[in-house]
Order: sequence, then structure tokens, then C-alpha cells
Amino acid sequence: MIEIDPTSPVPLYLQIADQMRRLIAMGALKPGDRLPAVRELAVTTRVNRNTAARAIQHLESEGVVRTRVGQGTVSYTHL
Repeated sequence: MIEIDPTSPVPLYLQIADQMRRLIAMGALKPGDRLPAVRELAVTTRVNRNTAARAIQHLESEGVVRTRVGQGTVSYTHL
């Protein structure tokens, strides 16, 4: 479960990315596990779809997740 704090000075997309990274580090998300779709992530965290997409893109740029066309986004590595 990802919870964000709209009053925090940390941007929403970074809050989401940090919590997803933490889930991977704790082993709650293992390499190969599918992450929620951007739309689903936006709904569950109550953010704009662009914010959710930016969080996923941030994780992808760090090499934490991989997005594959038609297969979604998957956890890529242990932290």
C-alpha cells in the first residue's frame, strides 16, 4: 500500500517512487513482479495520471523497474 502526504514538501512522484523502492528493498516486490498500471497507481494514490507516470519513469531511469510494451512494468532488481 502506497500512501502519500500532500502536505509534504517532497514532490508526490518522488513519494510514490520512494515507497515503491522501499517495497522492492523489503522484498514485498520481487524481481519480475508486475507493478500496478499507471492508471491504477494514480487511482489508488489519488494523484494525476501524469504524476503516477512520472514516478514510474523515475524508477525506470534508476534501473529499478522495466516497462515492456504489452506486458506492463515489472520490478527489475533487488535493492
